[in-house]
Amino acid sequence: MIRALGNWIDKLLKGPPVRYRGVMGVFYYVDEVTAALDALKQGGHRDLSVFSPVPHHQIEKALEQGPSLVRWVTFTGGVLGLTGGLSLCIYSVYSWPLVVAGKELVSLPPFIVIGYESMILLAALSNLIGMLALGRLPRVKSKAPYDPRFTEDRIGVWVPCDGEAAIRVREMMRGHGAEEVHLHA
Repeated sequence: MIRALGNWIDKLLKGPPVRYRGVMGVFYYVDEVTAALDALKQGGHRDLSVFSPVPHHQIEKALEQGPSLVRWVTFTGGVLGLTGGLSLCIYSVYSWPLVVAGKELVSLPPFIVIGYESMILLAALSNLIGMLALGRLPRVKSKAPYDPRFTEDRIGVWVPCDGEAAIRVREMMRGHGAEEVHLHA
């Protein structure tokens, strides 16, 4: 009874088997990957995915990836935090004035600390949210099969396609030096 319940829970956690349609090429050298990506882009394939243990600028250039938008999200969060922190200080001074020794109510030097801390807080939080949102994390469903070697020393290129296009892509990857090519169709 307990074993059956355990098997049932395992099936629920595993979910249905995922069906992929495409070709996965496993490469060792970055130059071969970039050559294969250029050939695939010339062949009309656009939705390519690359799995690599470390970032390679040649691969980013071959995929035509621009700079990340996370820095602008972080900058916007920092500006909003600085503005909000200073505004909070100024609002509280005008709402509950406390005149001490005839000094001005709004004096920026003590307010800079609150503004700075607010800027750091909102910049860090917006950076985290921006990274998660723009990285599409957490990824609930994977769009390509994964091999543990991609975290060690191999680079994987996933091309979603089927039929005759999958056969052409498989031969193209073999021609560009792929160690292994797996057809998922």
